[in-house]
Amino acid sequence: MNEADRQQQKQQQHLDLSVARFAIYYAPPSGSCWWHEGSRWLGRDAIAARVLHAPTVEGLSRSLHDLTADPRRYGLHATLKAPMRLAPQARLSDLSGIATAVAARHVPFDLTVHTDVIGTDSGKSPGFVALRPKAGTADEKAVNALAADCVQAFDPLRAPMNEAELAKRNPHLLTSRQREWLAQWGYPYVLDEFRFHVTLSDRVTAGDATVISDWWQPRVQALGPMRVDSLAIFVQPTPGEPFVMFERFAFREAA
Repeated sequence: MNEADRQQQKQQQHLDLSVARFAIYYAPPSGSCWWHEGSRWLGRDAIAARVLHAPTVEGLSRSLHDLTADPRRYGLHATLKAPMRLAPQARLSDLSGIATAVAARHVPFDLTVHTDVIGTDSGKSPGFVALRPKAGTADEKAVNALAADCVQAFDPLRAPMNEAELAKRNPHLLTSRQREWLAQWGYPYVLDEFRFHVTLSDRVTAGDATVISDWWQPRVQALGPMRVDSLAIFVQPTPGEPFVMFERFAFREAA
């Protein structure tokens, strides 16, 4: 049994399903250069649940560790189905069963990404740096279809949002469409509002965003496309704890 398997077994034995949150994420293959480079950047491996030494990046206003607190807590990922508590009748076997069925409906593909700064409010507020596919490409359409499938397939297992969870989404700042999706799916950025992204930083100044983007651009070119060949269940065992990978489900092979 390897380290990841031991970690999963330990999680299953100690999970309190009344408080644990589960998310469906894309995470690069665990042995890939993308996984190692991205996890090193964030300073944490969410499969092995261990701290890593982040690189030193010259020109930042603060340390890289200080500028990656949020994405480090979630682990290297892109959201397919946002974190949720399970409904009282739902079981882990239900979660795994749906994940197996969804994975069987998709085949592996490559996703070409580039660095982008998201959520800048037309430059009026700090944004966060992320990796995104080019809009309108076959890559983006394939990953959008995967995300839409996950949003709908896993929703019967989702517990209704409580007032605190709803307030965290700042519904007063959302568009009417986003508020509709928040009410229906528990997350505002789904379906036609979905934008695939792998987050690399907290919200940062324009200067820090430029430094981070400049650091990543040559590495994105060297690493090449991300291989999308599975979906992963991540779990947050109790509120405030970091997310760790719980189980991965491989896509079916193309005919």
